[in-house]
Amino acid sequence: MKYFNFFLVLFLFCHISQGQEKNRFAGFIKIQDTLLIKYKIEFQENGGLISGYSLTDHGGEHETKSRIEGIYDEDTKKISFKEVGLIYTKSPVSLDDFDFCNVDFTSSRFKLGSDKMSGEFKGRFSDGTKCLDGEIAMSSVEKIQKRVAKFTKKVKKSNRIADSIKNKVQNIKIVDTLNLNVLKKNEITSIPTSSKTLKLFVYDGGQIDDDLISIYQDNKPILTKYKISASKKVLEIQLNNDITRIKILSESVGSIGSNTAIIEVLDKGNTIKTMTNLQKGETTEIDILKKKTK
Repeated sequence: MKYFNFFLVLFLFCHISQGQEKNRFAGFIKIQDTLLIKYKIEFQENGGLISGYSLTDHGGEHETKSRIEGIYDEDTKKISFKEVGLIYTKSPVSLDDFDFCNVDFTSSRFKLGSDKMSGEFKGRFSDGTKCLDGEIAMSSVEKIQKRVAKFTKKVKKSNRIADSIKNKVQNIKIVDTLNLNVLKKNEITSIPTSSKTLKLFVYDGGQIDDDLISIYQDNKPILTKYKISASKKVLEIQLNNDITRIKILSESVGSIGSNTAIIEVLDKGNTIKTMTNLQKGETTEIDILKKKTK
């Protein structure tokens, strides 16, 4: 049971970056005392002002990344932030109903450099209408990494754990999900933009193993059976429609696991780094939605 609990901790947090930045936290949103949703934030503080990102339900069907802004008062140890803009979501969306329940969080017991952050949040739509309220409880990424490292060390020293399990723990791939959106099969990632054009940068971010991909814009091929490499292939996309559909097809998998092409999506406001995780013949889709001017 002791090792089961350690494996549970590792499972929950194995997608955390190896970076040592201080203002990075991971944990859960609790709603109505029963529902737990994974939640992560990364922010910088400058002169009492906070800016950064949040990631809700990372790895889940409704993964959503948003910009956050807020304030920090060093004297009163009060921090508050709210989600102010959608960067991408994997929840179903439409152009006519493009509004989300945004987190507005406050904690009166936080000091920069602390390894915990907790408090209540209010959920609000963009017009201020109430949606869901709840609590947030998070630990610093650095603290979680230390717990994972401690667990890994114990597993390696144990005589009661099979070598096959030790090797799996030793070789766990830690992925920075706050800055890397993993694209899975039959999944649609929606990105709002006010740009008229955007660019795709396609390359292999790891060991080159001859993955092949094809990319389609509104069912028309713009890149065919392309062998990804360390060099970035640049594609410029004209956004002439309200929705531009970018479909990525895995034409083959290389010698190392699944097809893992890095595709960076760049518009005038954001750079979204994505990575495919596809087997041969599988597809994933990125929908670019034009923001309506008010």
